[in-house]
Amino acid sequence: MPFASLPTGIDMYYEVEGAGDPLLLIMGTAADHSTWAGQVAAYRDDYTVITYDARGTGQTTRPSDPTTYSMRLLGDDAAALLDHLGIDEAHVSGLSLGSATAQELTINHPSKVSSVQLHCTWGYSDEWFIRMIDTNELPVLHEDYAMYIRTALLWVASPHFINERPDDVAAFEQGFIFDNPHPPSRDGMLGHFHADKTHDTLDRLHRIEVPTLITSGEVDWQVPTRYGLQVQRRIPGSTMHVFTGPASSHIAFYEMADEWNDFTLGWLKRLG
Repeated sequence: MPFASLPTGIDMYYEVEGAGDPLLLIMGTAADHSTWAGQVAAYRDDYTVITYDARGTGQTTRPSDPTTYSMRLLGDDAAALLDHLGIDEAHVSGLSLGSATAQELTINHPSKVSSVQLHCTWGYSDEWFIRMIDTNELPVLHEDYAMYIRTALLWVASPHFINERPDDVAAFEQGFIFDNPHPPSRDGMLGHFHADKTHDTLDRLHRIEVPTLITSGEVDWQVPTRYGLQVQRRIPGSTMHVFTGPASSHIAFYEMADEWNDFTLGWLKRLG
C-alpha cells in the first residue's frame, strides 16, 4: 500500500486512481480518504484522482499533541504529497477542514494549484464557530466515540437524512467509526478540532488568484452559508454556489452525491 514519508514529519497514506490532469481531494475533520469514494468514482474517468489520509486520520501518522495541528501545517502536508508524487500542479478540492487546508495550500504554495474548490468553507473561526466545535470535542475528550458521531450528525446531516433514511444513517455511523479498520483516534480528532478552532485566513484570501469555486448547502448547520459568502467576497473573481433542497447539508456530497458530483465536475470541465 502506498505511503509517503514527508519532510513535514509524517508518513502519509494515499491512493491514486484514474487518468488525466491531477485532482487532489482533501477531506474534513476526522474523516479518512475513503469518505471520498462517491467522488472518486465520478471523477476518475476524467482526472487522476488523489485521495489521502490527512495527518491524524486513517493510516497516516497521528501526532499526540493536538496543539501541533494547524491548517498551515495540513496545507504543507498536502504540498509535500504532491512533491512526493512528482506533480507540479493540481486541481484541488477540499471540504470543511479540507477546504481550510486547501486555502492554506493555495495561499502558501500557489504554483502547485491550478484551481481550487472550497466546499463548506470558512475563513475565520469566530466565537460561534469555536463553540460549535466544542460540542463535537466534548464526547471525544470523554472517549465516547458513539456519542461523538451521534452528535456530529446533528450538525453535518440534514433532518431529512436522519428522519427519512435510518438505514443510511446507521451505515454512515458504522462506516465512520465501528466498521472502519482505521477509525478516528482521540489524538487525531483533538488535533483536527484545534486546527478548526484556530483557522484564520481572512486577511490572506485575496492572494488566491486561481479559478475558485465556493459551495455551501442551505441546510448546512455546521458551516452556514454566511461563512462561505465571507470567503467568496475576499477572493477576487471567485464563484459561489449554494446547493438547495432537503439534502443540502454539510455532507451534501454524500446525501445528494449525484447532483453534487455533476456540478463540481461540470465546473472543472468548463475550465478547459
